Amino acid sequence: MRNKQHWINEIRLVIFDAYGVLFSRGYPDTAEAVAKKYGLDSKRIFDVLYTKYFNKAAVREISQKEAWDLSVRELGLPISGEELRNLHFSLVRLNNKVRCFAEGLKKKHTILMLSKNTRSQFRWLLGAFPVLRKSFGKNILNTWEYGLPKAGKETVDFVCKRFRVLPSEILYIDDQENNLAVPREIGVRTILYSNFSQFQESFHKIIRQ
Repeated sequence: MRNKQHWINEIRLVIFDAYGVLFSRGYPDTAEAVAKKYGLDSKRIFDVLYTKYFNKAAVREISQKEAWDLSVRELGLPISGEELRNLHFSLVRLNNKVRCFAEGLKKKHTILMLSKNTRSQFRWLLGAFPVLRKSFGKNILNTWEYGLPKAGKETVDFVCKRFRVLPSEILYIDDQENNLAVPREIGVRTILYSNFSQFQESFHKIIRQ
């Protein structure tokens, strides 16, 4: 029989970020595509599109439509907000290596897809890639629906309560360090995703601990 300390340190829930892990990077890709097409600075585009306006939409301060329209206006782009949205969606790619890896964990672990997205964009994502339902079932969480931050203590507490786990029993994979800092401080084990090989190596190293 396992002793209590071993049980506490066992990984029971593995959380996969959506954009940047299960999918292509999302807004960074859109910023780079717009910059290349119109000869603009990709960092400024990202700062306006994602940091300034999408983050407001993700916490319900503005609508998703307003985020597209305001970004186009501030950046002076010769396209509509709808055209920017369509470009963004056209660049999204599913990372099947990560999805299949996640699906293969289900015999020993619970898996969760975690995203910070507006309702309309999240619905599009699930509609465009129905295989996500096959892989994750009902374990798909969009923090927008619950008024939660992507990576705050409130979100970790919410996940722990829903899945009946301790922070030390969670492994969280994300491609942005700022999303991992707070969870790590309260005991969640983390992997900063760079590429599939690096992720796979880091995952097995943590599981063997």
